[in-house]
Amino acid sequence: MKSFKFRFVVLVLIAFTLGCSEFLISGIIGNISKDFNQPLATVGLLVTIFAFVYAIFTPIVTLIIGKYKYYYSFIVLMLIYIIGNIMSALAFNYVILVISRIITAGVSGAMLSVALTFGNAIAPPKKRAFMVSWIFSGFSIATVAGLPMGTYIAHIANWHYSFWAVILLSITTLLLGVFALPKDLRAQVGDTSANQLDLMKDPLIIVGVLLPVFNAASSNLFNTFLAPLFTDILKFSATELSLLLSLIGILSIISSQIAGWLANHEGLKKIPLIFVLQFLLFISIYFALGNVLSSLAIIFILELTFNMVGSSMQIHFFDVAERSYPQSMVLASSLNPVFFNLGISLGSGTGSWVVSKYGLNSIGFGSAVYVVIALVVLLILNKMIGASKNETKLSNKNFE
Repeated sequence: MKSFKFRFVVLVLIAFTLGCSEFLISGIIGNISKDFNQPLATVGLLVTIFAFVYAIFTPIVTLIIGKYKYYYSFIVLMLIYIIGNIMSALAFNYVILVISRIITAGVSGAMLSVALTFGNAIAPPKKRAFMVSWIFSGFSIATVAGLPMGTYIAHIANWHYSFWAVILLSITTLLLGVFALPKDLRAQVGDTSANQLDLMKDPLIIVGVLLPVFNAASSNLFNTFLAPLFTDILKFSATELSLLLSLIGILSIISSQIAGWLANHEGLKKIPLIFVLQFLLFISIYFALGNVLSSLAIIFILELTFNMVGSSMQIHFFDVAERSYPQSMVLASSLNPVFFNLGISLGSGTGSWVVSKYGLNSIGFGSAVYVVIALVVLLILNKMIGASKNETKLSNKNFE
């Protein structure tokens, strides 16, 4: 039962479980707003707070658990995660819900880092990009099954029950993880936090971490308010919203798989074209909202492109760590999710401002600004990577 395939499924399930809780707010934002009598923009800040806490706590928790076996760290983190979701399910006011989301966010990133580290250790070298892409696909699968189901439960019953569903899933994931994951994996003996942090001094990392920030800011500024865009602007019903979110989730899975292919074929060189396409679509959505079919076409194409960057960035961070900072592999595994969530916080926070000041139909313009910044960062990073490879070739030639 502890075969590669079974462990592979468990690692994807961990990401799926994390995604269900993280993305749930986007699907039930309207329900919470009505229940707690809070403005839509205020409830949207739950996404901002979650992502900000995620980004701050993940490297701290990751450095702490680097001293222990990851198997036992996973168990402790998952128990805290379950407690946080129980608090969300029982929340009777907005403040309690905020506190519960802070607790959940504080351990979510470290759990993903542990899953990626397990995957990197378990997978054969040629399947590393495949494993990474599928772990990230767990989040996309959450948008297909978890988010629409949570949204549907909220509409037919109550949003509190949506969190109880996440709790049941989390307990199942914990039990499977206890049975399946290797118990002896840990960081190299003697690796200190200071040594692990050497990775963060590398210019390829310093510039590289900016890409997931602005890539996430552009996509999540848009996605945080996608559900009310469907219901309030495009006038879809609650049942239709669940179906649309499922379709978007399928597109996200496809996007994540394309990301895995790109990661094996110098994806960072191809992604600038994707950013240009996103920019054009973000601008176009404002003018297309008067037509449902045109709006859906633009939204679906955008969703198909949103996950294409992650695997290439994760492999870039792993490559830099393996080449020069082998003691920092777990920290390297956390960089993409950490800075991606920092971008989520930036994007959703900006989105709340855009919605409150200019309305839902203007969110595409905010996303367009961030995707331009992401494009500039990527062009700089690609130039740096090229220069680094040339220096390595020259050094090897001189050595010969």
